[in-house]
Amino acid sequence: MLPVLYLLPSALVLPTAPLHACPSAACATGRLDAPTMLFGGGGDKEAGAAGGGMGNMMETIKKAQQVGVKVKELQEELQQTEIEAIAADGGVTVTVTGAQVPVSVVVTDELVAKGAAAVSEAVGLAHREAHKNSVEYTKERMTELYKEIGLPMPGAEGSPM
Repeated sequence: MLPVLYLLPSALVLPTAPLHACPSAACATGRLDAPTMLFGGGGDKEAGAAGGGMGNMMETIKKAQQVGVKVKELQEELQQTEIEAIAADGGVTVTVTGAQVPVSVVVTDELVAKGAAAVSEAVGLAHREAHKNSVEYTKERMTELYKEIGLPMPGAEGSPM
């Protein structure tokens, strides 16, 4: 006779009978008194038995949904946040968003009068600085978000990623 597996909403229940009939006494396994859950649970909840179940899964799903909402809000914030960097004694100002999207480059007439090489160097310097500041700001905000939701920041010490 083949064993039958029963699926319950909270876990996979293994059959209570041995999986095979063996005449050897050394192989004999007794019947279990209660079904055994494959992924935890199966114990008496009132007796404080640990294990999985729909309650834990629902909490996890609810937390994941909350995290998704918070991440979306942070992404919108980063897209709206503008970060500036100035180079060449105020001759050039580069603005990028918190999502590292360039917004504007403003070059003064005084810097333009110094020539293309000076403008190019100043714009490059200001852009690198604006990008660096934007990345740092984004990391700070992400770290705050991860702390708020109680998870380690990916790539941080102690993080599994």
